[in-house]
Amino acid sequence: MHRQLHLIILTVLMAALLAGCGGNKQDDNEDLPEARPLLEEGASYLQDAQSFELEMDVSGYPVNIKTDKLEPSDDEPLLFKYARGVFQAPDRIDANIEFGVGEFSTTAQLVALDREHYFRGQLLGNRWIRGELIEGFSPASLIAQPGGIPYALLSISNLTMQGRTDLDGLPVFHLSGTIQANNVHSLTFGLIRTQQGTINIEVYIQVKDRRVVQIRLIDPPPVQAEDEEPTSWQITFAGYNRDVTITPPPLQEEN
Repeated sequence: MHRQLHLIILTVLMAALLAGCGGNKQDDNEDLPEARPLLEEGASYLQDAQSFELEMDVSGYPVNIKTDKLEPSDDEPLLFKYARGVFQAPDRIDANIEFGVGEFSTTAQLVALDREHYFRGQLLGNRWIRGELIEGFSPASLIAQPGGIPYALLSISNLTMQGRTDLDGLPVFHLSGTIQANNVHSLTFGLIRTQQGTINIEVYIQVKDRRVVQIRLIDPPPVQAEDEEPTSWQITFAGYNRDVTITPPPLQEEN
């Protein structure tokens, strides 16, 4: 009798557990917000931000950068590798940028106030000079309407909610889609290679506050290197609306 009672209790508990698991799975699906309104909300936070931290990392096929100030030689092109800095609305940025030169790496600090660039680097003896480090780049382009990062996000096609995931310990919603290559010009400081057609894009938005925390792009290699791996862009955002003041650095007086 006791054995039968134990079996009945065990059966009821297992049934309840299974029902609970099934219910949680359904709840998880129901908790997922619609992709388009979520993306619009995330884009609005970027558009309205007074400041944000920005980190840009590339891997795969190399990205050339044109500048007449840091070019080491005609035989060794300058390659963009990494950047990290802070943006102050509407048109200022202070960033450290890593370049590849042959088998070596070098760094430079860029302070840009609209199209007025100041930079220093190892190849310049760490002296501040005034000149255009990234050809045609203005920090104002990051939030420009049209053409800025929020504008680019709102232009994503084939938008799909991939679900919830974990990004470096942070709960996020994962969205994917496609975007016209000419709409991500500002997102990559104007360095993206592809200028026409569509490319794949992934967007990660924080569950807690609905802010965009990361964007990933896949840029195909050029036609002459179609067998090479593509360039993967990873742009990470943090530190929304922190107190930031970016001013021109002191230039060394010429003798």
